[in-house]
Amino acid sequence: MRLTLPTSTTGLVLGGLLIFAASCGTAPPPPPTPVTVQLSSTHQAEFAGFYAADQLGYYASEGLNVSFLEGGPEVDFLAPVANGSAQFGVAQPADLILARAGGGSLRSIAAIYRRSPVAFMALANTGITRPQDLVGKRIRITNALDQTLQAMTARVGLLPDQYETVYLPSDMALFATGDPQVWGDFVNVFGIDVQRAGYQVNLIYPDDYGIHFYGDVLITTDELIAAQPDLILRFTRASLKGWTYAVENPGSVGTMVAQYRSDADTDLEIARMTASIPFINTGEDFIGWMKPEIWTGMELTLREQGLLAAPLDVTQAYTLRFLLEIYAP
Repeated sequence: MRLTLPTSTTGLVLGGLLIFAASCGTAPPPPPTPVTVQLSSTHQAEFAGFYAADQLGYYASEGLNVSFLEGGPEVDFLAPVANGSAQFGVAQPADLILARAGGGSLRSIAAIYRRSPVAFMALANTGITRPQDLVGKRIRITNALDQTLQAMTARVGLLPDQYETVYLPSDMALFATGDPQVWGDFVNVFGIDVQRAGYQVNLIYPDDYGIHFYGDVLITTDELIAAQPDLILRFTRASLKGWTYAVENPGSVGTMVAQYRSDADTDLEIARMTASIPFINTGEDFIGWMKPEIWTGMELTLREQGLLAAPLDVTQAYTLRFLLEIYAP
């Protein structure tokens, strides 16, 4: 006797078999890999590309769960990367070179700001328009700007005793007094505050006088590169995708920053991102790309200023390995 199952029962049996077969043949996806990024400052548009990669799912699509640690003036933002408590970080290349010369294993894997946004500002009515005009002037600097100022003035033949430097916080009220007459800062940060306050200023860019420094660079360690190159590749690829989005969509950056800092002025962050675009997307090569000759030039500048005396193979301070793979034709 032939047994015939009802149609509804047949469907249930077949469905169950299909589900069973699928469950046997497909393993659940692995949990995302946790990754920590040490920022060099507090949450702001300076890190917009990383935020975009996080909020738009670029990190998630690479199997990464990324968290950020804020930096700031009192934070040693190299140490967490060096000791492994953060897998990646954001740093200035001069700090990286000096750390490498001191025996550290930090290495740059991409240059986010491919032209430095450092500039020296003076009110337009002062007539200060070039480095030679700094003779006899008081100049506001920070530790991060001191070496850049020395390099620029030395390049045009000025000596440090021909001008005076003062260390002051970023303060619009102080800037408005006109003393000091020259204000060193980042044009995409304090420069935007000055512009929004309605001041007309002259800008002196060290980059225009042969001081070609990268701004923010993305760093990790030799040890992580050797142990987990695929992690480095996935994180870098997603980050550069995020930076591409931020450059192409600056109007979305304000709300992205606000996800990490509730008191963010979203219009200000949009303005900062817009001002940052020419320093990130310079119109040559690719976003994040690095040139060996720029690293060589930065090392030589630090040596000229007496800031770097130890032997150093500067090619060990960076690697193009992951950029070459990401941008391979």
